[in-house]
Amino acid sequence: MTPRVEISKRLVAINTASAVLAKAISLIVILWVTQYLLGRVSREEYALMYTLVQIILVLPLVTSILTAGVGRYVLEAYAREDDHRVTQIVSTMLPLLLITGGIILTAGWIFSWYIDKVLVVPPERLWDARIMMALLALSAAVKPPCMAFSVAFYVRQKLVLSNVISLGGELLRAFLLFVLLLGISTRVLWVVVANVAAEMAVTLVSMVWSMRMMPALRFRAREIQWARARELVVFGGWSLLGYIAYRTREMIVTVILELYATAQVPFLAVGCLGRRQIDAWTDVIGGSLYPVVTSMHALGATDRIRSVFLRGGRIALWITLIIGLPAALYAEPIILRYVGEDFIEAAAIMILMLATLPITGGVWMIWQVSNATGRVRGPSLYVLATQAGIMATAYYAVRILGWGAIGAALAAFAASILPEFLVLWPLGLKLSGATFGEWVRETLIPGLTPGIVASVVWSALGILVKPHSWSALGLCTLIGMLCYMVVLLTFCLEPRDREDLAKVIAKIRTAAPPWLGIHGPTPSPVVAGPESGRHSVPAENPRG
Repeated sequence: MTPRVEISKRLVAINTASAVLAKAISLIVILWVTQYLLGRVSREEYALMYTLVQIILVLPLVTSILTAGVGRYVLEAYAREDDHRVTQIVSTMLPLLLITGGIILTAGWIFSWYIDKVLVVPPERLWDARIMMALLALSAAVKPPCMAFSVAFYVRQKLVLSNVISLGGELLRAFLLFVLLLGISTRVLWVVVANVAAEMAVTLVSMVWSMRMMPALRFRAREIQWARARELVVFGGWSLLGYIAYRTREMIVTVILELYATAQVPFLAVGCLGRRQIDAWTDVIGGSLYPVVTSMHALGATDRIRSVFLRGGRIALWITLIIGLPAALYAEPIILRYVGEDFIEAAAIMILMLATLPITGGVWMIWQVSNATGRVRGPSLYVLATQAGIMATAYYAVRILGWGAIGAALAAFAASILPEFLVLWPLGLKLSGATFGEWVRETLIPGLTPGIVASVVWSALGILVKPHSWSALGLCTLIGMLCYMVVLLTFCLEPRDREDLAKVIAKIRTAAPPWLGIHGPTPSPVVAGPESGRHSVPAENPRG
């Protein structure tokens, strides 16, 4: 019998490509808005907006205790063709999500009125701060109840459609930003207005479309099963600990700077921008894998989960290091060209934020595997402990030592390195079922080798060329990337990687217009046999 949830590399690739396109549009808007505002508003005004956004980002994470399990358990029920259980899950969680949304809205609006009692708000910006906080709270309150009806994109892997809707939201946001910032006035208030309007539109359109795709996503009072709610809340509770600890850390560090070194907040915002975008892009790529890995678990395919963990870590290292390494090595000229000499301190922050990428990338798939198998307790406890250590260290560095934003970044770096080695690596191996030797051979060595070689090239070019213009930076980065790709393609690809690459090249040659002159015989993909490794999948059976 054909599985109801398709497990296909082709589908994952299509979903990922569409997500990358939507994210690219978002990145362009973010980079433009950041540069535009920093050159036209005071640091205090920008710091106020940035702080409010970091605070409001915590609210949806609080609701993850209720929402985290909905997508996971709905997908599991759908994979097992149990539509009745899908309706039970949605009907059970909706009342709780509505109550949660009401609490968020009430608390957010109360906080917005008394915001000057908590944060440092210039008197002339008080009403702007109140309006921004009220709008952000409204957006955060609407999302939880809508989320229960919006999981069809995730469950049915219609992420292309979801990304098209998100792309429409990004275009709407960009349009509103241009109209408000260029047509009315340069105020950070308009950034929040545009963001909230776009997010609300995306949320409502996604909910309506999702319910049309999966009629089982409906509310029926008689289907409420409070015992089932406990199962979802327990899962969501452990997920909440991990997610909220990670997001709360950035918010609390920002608030610490806002209280004790207000002028330093923009340095942290700019310095973290590179790492935040890399994390966001890897999350976009990983989003396509969550339903696939969860389906593997539902169907009992444990060997394939181990294979995904090993291969996913290897690919995550390749993707993050080819961007993160040149960004760290050329941090100073990048900051100088992007926002000017006044923000040069952000370069050191950027380096510290990117320095942990070689350590974390190898176990990147731990979050997908733990979510799919329902074993989220261990990773969540790890994140809770490390983020608490970072926040305490950041408070000491900023409040006691007076080290400002660089001290906060140094605290994040120092408090996370050792736990990665001692806890996260062994935990990832345990959850996936992989051995340490397998992980070193199939993930760590091939994942790090291109970056090590290319770093020598990038460093040498930085010393010889001293790039201080965008063209010089681009040329040095490109030369190092070419070296990176040569090493990767020549020495680091596994047999399955080569097989998939051959298929991609064949499809490109087939689809290319004749005038390019690249048509012709294409190499047949090598179907990996037993000698190619136990993770190989026959080419004629893409579903496995």
